[in-house]
Amino acid sequence: MKHTYFSISDASKKLNVESHVLRYWEEELNLNIPRNEQGHRCYDDDHMATFKYISELRDDGYSLNEIRSILSGENTQKILPEKANFKPKLNNINVSEEDERLEKFRQIMGSIIGQAMENNNERLATIISDNTSERILKEMNYLFRTFDEDEDVRIRQLEAAINAAVSTKKEIALSKSPGRKKHKLFKNKKE
Repeated sequence: MKHTYFSISDASKKLNVESHVLRYWEEELNLNIPRNEQGHRCYDDDHMATFKYISELRDDGYSLNEIRSILSGENTQKILPEKANFKPKLNNINVSEEDERLEKFRQIMGSIIGQAMENNNERLATIISDNTSERILKEMNYLFRTFDEDEDVRIRQLEAAINAAVSTKKEIALSKSPGRKKHKLFKNKKE
């Protein structure tokens, strides 16, 4: 049986999409497209059917992540129940079997990493809380100490001002008392 192969330009015309879109889907969806001796992509009927299916899913509003899941057979019943049995074949390899193992590995790793992050987050929250509380206490102690020192300075200044006022008042009272010699400061202008 003779296989028909299409170049990327022929495939894009037949599928009514731009060439760069096919290259983008190939990369994003991890599609294994064979190349000829010159390094050009060669699309066969299975590839064309897969790209047509991807195009239909995109037209229906599915994201590339959802399409990747559909192509690999993951959660297909939830995402797209009416097309759940579509399993594209690229290079005669069943993509869903290969991706299934990869997805199990991803799930295990995700679980391990998620648990580690959760434990680490709890530890970090405790450390940050302790450090923050300690810093706040030190800052408050510093502010209260500074406030007390400033208050002491103000009290001394106030006491000095009161003592000066009392002293001045006493001098004035003494200078006005009878029989007391007048202070030169308060001399009469007549003299």
